[in-house]
Amino acid sequence: MKRIFILLLLPALLSSCLNQEGEGGTSTVQGYVYQVLHHDDVLNFDTDTFPAAKTDVYIIYGDEAVYSDKMETAHDGFFQFRYLTKGTYRIYAFNSYPDGRKEAVYDTVFVSRGGIVTTDDIYIHEGKMLDKSYIKGTLQARYYNKDIPVSDYVPAYGERVYIRKKGAPFHFEDVRAGLEGTFMFQKLDVGVYEVFALTEDSKEVVSPVIREVSVTEKGVVIEIEEPIKIRINT
Repeated sequence: MKRIFILLLLPALLSSCLNQEGEGGTSTVQGYVYQVLHHDDVLNFDTDTFPAAKTDVYIIYGDEAVYSDKMETAHDGFFQFRYLTKGTYRIYAFNSYPDGRKEAVYDTVFVSRGGIVTTDDIYIHEGKMLDKSYIKGTLQARYYNKDIPVSDYVPAYGERVYIRKKGAPFHFEDVRAGLEGTFMFQKLDVGVYEVFALTEDSKEVVSPVIREVSVTEKGVVIEIEEPIKIRINT
């Protein structure tokens, strides 16, 4: 009876093995990997994104704990894993942080028997600014002449905007507003900041107009929604 029991189980075991994800089939998973470079300036996604040539891409069969296979992308970032069986696959590549850390960026796909599935484009990031965040906003000014307003609020081109850590007595950086009154502070770590510009009252006493901004994540751009408005006596 024992031998018969084992023989009866054998077809079920073979069927289970045949249904597992892996090599030996006629299916294909393919896609593209792009590299986003974070330089020491303002990120422009369009101009700072390139095909990730000769970059390792990994695939995991089913629910395996570690990668099952890997390959190197072509010059245009293209990859293709062929001869796969029907099932679910995870494909990933790595972000590279300035301190040497790696972080997987992945997509999960299901492929039918004999099918070809294209993953979502995979964007991997690297560069010394990858961990840093940005604060941007707009500065507007209303100009006065002897207590009489000579303009409505307009972009405060060329006027200074300052930033300091919350509670700090002094600012650590200042920038001038651009043509549209826009400004940006870069290379920021997680923390709470005070962004401010100086305004004058009718007696030309100067005081700061402050916006408190919390940076809670790395690698994000936070925009101050309302313009900072100041008065300038001419």
